[in-house]
Amino acid sequence: PLYWLIKLSLIPLLGLAAFVISRELVERQRQKEAAGWRFSPDEVQWTSRSAFVYPLLSVSAGVAAGLLGIGGGMLKGPIMLEMGLPPPVVSATAAYMLLWTTASTTIQFGVMGEMLWDYACLLWAVGLLSAVFGQLVLAWLVQRYKKQYLITLTIGFVIGVSTLFMGISGIVRTMQLYQRGQWLGFNSLCEATARPVNVR
Repeated sequence: PLYWLIKLSLIPLLGLAAFVISRELVERQRQKEAAGWRFSPDEVQWTSRSAFVYPLLSVSAGVAAGLLGIGGGMLKGPIMLEMGLPPPVVSATAAYMLLWTTASTTIQFGVMGEMLWDYACLLWAVGLLSAVFGQLVLAWLVQRYKKQYLITLTIGFVIGVSTLFMGISGIVRTMQLYQRGQWLGFNSLCEATARPVNVR
């Protein structure tokens, strides 16, 4: 009970923090408008609606990232594009958020003793080299052709390919579990073992 109490206590705390920050952003927006502030095209306009909708979308992206095991930064990229942020800012912000989510997950698996270090080191090296290569190539293309939308296309392509492969992986794993006669339904949060099911 104490474990779940600590876990669930984060919900009202984060909700309160989001509420306070949203109120502050809306108040700053009103002060700027009253002072005759000239907003740039890339500046986010905070209204009561946007201060409610965007945090709600971010929470939904975070829940989806936790359930599906993907980086929340990748899901929040389209949200930030919808907010009107320029593609370079979206790419950098998404990468920064992804850094902390992956780091926390890595530490969690390491503490629990479930880390496969050979796989982890290999994937880290491949991911690092791929990220550097992709960043250099994309920066060169944007600078050469002066097309900022290439960043948006890249984000959309990565999300689309990830969604496709996640769907294929989910179907394949489900079929394998079904063929082995394993339980495909939900289990109790307090149980570590799955219930078998008879397959005829």
